[in-house]
Amino acid sequence: MTLSELLKPELILPKTACVSKDGLISKLVERIYTTSRDLPLHQEDLLDTIYSREQIGGGTLLPSGLSVPHARLKDFEGFIIALGTPAEPLFHRGLQIHMMALMVTSQLGGPYYLPTLAALTKISKNGEYFSRLCGAKYPNDLVSILREQDPELA
Repeated sequence: MTLSELLKPELILPKTACVSKDGLISKLVERIYTTSRDLPLHQEDLLDTIYSREQIGGGTLLPSGLSVPHARLKDFEGFIIALGTPAEPLFHRGLQIHMMALMVTSQLGGPYYLPTLAALTKISKNGEYFSRLCGAKYPNDLVSILREQDPELA
């Protein structure tokens, strides 16, 4: 499976209006729940889980501007990834967030979590390509750009 096959256009929020990292997390979680994802938690509980993990570990924000908040859930065997880019620059701990890849997976991480994280990290290091992805105005445009260098995940 490739990264573009794993991404669902309805879970991509390009140029999203928000004023903070937590705000973008909140919008991505809301989108997950409005697209009928079957999760073992209420929306607020998932947000609390993600925010708690972000505070404990300081969050995953790479120098490239890729933010990767995530939650590993008990009683959940699936994998969900939602992508968002902020409409205006967001800063967190001195770094700008260009793209957020919010992932929800099983407690053990499942087969896609680490390969997806590795693929996104590699993509984010390619400055020009990553800038094009972050500049996409529509979900299908982002997926089309991603297909140019579509990494295999498993």
